[in-house]
Amino acid sequence: MNSGNIFRSFSSSRRQFLKQSAALAAAVGVAPAALSAGAGSANAATGSAYANELWEKTKAELAGMSDIRMDLNLHSWEGYTEEPVLDPFSRQTGANVNPQMLISDPAAVNNLRGGGTSTWDVINLNNSWQRNQLFPEGLIVPLDKDKFAPLYDMNRYGPAGLAVNTDLVDPQTMESGGYMEMIEGAKGQYGILDYENWVIMHTCIASGFIPFREHTADEMAAFEENIFKLFENAKKVSDDQAALARDMITGEIIGTYPGSVYTVSAARLEGETQLVNVVPAEGPEETKTAERPMGQGGIVWIEVTSLVNNPDPTPLAEAFLIYCHTPEAAYKVAAKAPGTLNPVVQMGAPEVLSQFSQDELDAVHWGEDGSWLASLVDRCVDFDINPDYDAMHDLYTQAKRSRGA
Repeated sequence: MNSGNIFRSFSSSRRQFLKQSAALAAAVGVAPAALSAGAGSANAATGSAYANELWEKTKAELAGMSDIRMDLNLHSWEGYTEEPVLDPFSRQTGANVNPQMLISDPAAVNNLRGGGTSTWDVINLNNSWQRNQLFPEGLIVPLDKDKFAPLYDMNRYGPAGLAVNTDLVDPQTMESGGYMEMIEGAKGQYGILDYENWVIMHTCIASGFIPFREHTADEMAAFEENIFKLFENAKKVSDDQAALARDMITGEIIGTYPGSVYTVSAARLEGETQLVNVVPAEGPEETKTAERPMGQGGIVWIEVTSLVNNPDPTPLAEAFLIYCHTPEAAYKVAAKAPGTLNPVVQMGAPEVLSQFSQDELDAVHWGEDGSWLASLVDRCVDFDINPDYDAMHDLYTQAKRSRGA
């Protein structure tokens, strides 16, 4: 456990510092070769050794280059945008890394469409955007298949559902009751983590259907009813996950909608292990199968990092992806951000898993041999693109404005 619990000695200046540091000094994770280059999966243990060898070779190649652009511009979710990952890369390559944190995949996609390809070199989004939109639209480029295929997948991942303070509410009540248990059963007691796409996706599931397909008029009507009810019944709305974690600790709210390992892990590392991620035990009818008769009530995401199709490319972009596959960098991406911890797929490599302390494993809901985290992920459908996002976002905006949020 860390000394000096920032969640119990919280101030607006501390929160502002975290926001500013996340925007000023950063690092980014890596897209798996299977998703960005069409390659097959690779073994974590052998990939670990290959990553170290490839990184040493890449540094030597960079040292022999002249007249290359030394600025590297990154657009990424929080966690990759941190000095523990960024600084070693900058020291070893001389790169000047300029990051910008994002909290909305659709907004970042539209940024690239609007000319952001001339700004960014590397972009980090949740899975499916690259495959379904960015690559077909020519906004990102494929990786060198031969170079990246031997690497194991490095990306951070995590289940998303609700977050609760177990001192204030029985997590099994939320598991069995699902999202409507919080919206209706905890009226006036919960906070909304205002990551707009995630609010929309979870409200689809709360309304009885998955987000990742076209929706009927009746389903859109159900979504409209529940998105308005969600905002009407919430005690507060914030896009600051650290502030909402503090509010759960102090009892200001009993939980957040949505919530995930991502949103409570930093507080758990500080000893606030009463904050947990809860994934509803039952999902929409369309998710129920013989293998999973209760269906899947959460969403599991994997962060995928890609090379932007910048008209003035720099070899530092590919070098950064290689660097982040090394065991030391992968661990830092997972565990050393000041605002969040997340598991990474390459924890299957002993060289990576052995770097985690027991407190860090507890923070990411690891459990015995990863069993707790695996049980949460098993209740989740895979993240994908919502074809009705624009129409639902209009309703989300109306609902948010209706409460003056």
